[in-house]
Amino acid sequence: MANRVIVTDQQYAPMFLEWMTQRIGEPGLFEPDECRTIAHVQFNDDGSFEILCVVALNRWTQHSCEGNIASDLSKRWMTRDFAFTVYDFVFRHAGKSRFNFTVNTENADAIQMHEKLGHQFVCRLEDAYGESRDAFVYGLTKRQWLNGKYAKPSKQTRIPINTAIQTEADA
Repeated sequence: MANRVIVTDQQYAPMFLEWMTQRIGEPGLFEPDECRTIAHVQFNDDGSFEILCVVALNRWTQHSCEGNIASDLSKRWMTRDFAFTVYDFVFRHAGKSRFNFTVNTENADAIQMHEKLGHQFVCRLEDAYGESRDAFVYGLTKRQWLNGKYAKPSKQTRIPINTAIQTEADA
């Protein structure tokens, strides 16, 4: 039986960020030393693993940070516990009062996902990704998170913090 885990160990950040860049292109060019990653990974019975989703947190200010999300486009990655882990880190552990997301205006799936998660539309940024390539900014405040459905983990939460991932380089 496959086992899904949330990986917060930053030794895997370069691999997760490379995976993100392959999926979202230029907006996903992040430096591991500037980001914190949280990933949802499925470990399969045969010993292999699949990355389901990565959230890269960057652009840190005293009161906010930005999140960028890349997924495998399946519905498997989005769980209450994954959302809780990301928001809990930003608002409780990092102490931020605001969490922002920049989304390409042509990415209807991402826009729908942000709205489903309860992120609030803030504004449109003209030419954010180059000439005639606009972005929407979505955001979530700590107050909105605390009043939302992802402020608590599920009752059966198991979040392994230091999950070992064997990569080709390790073999």
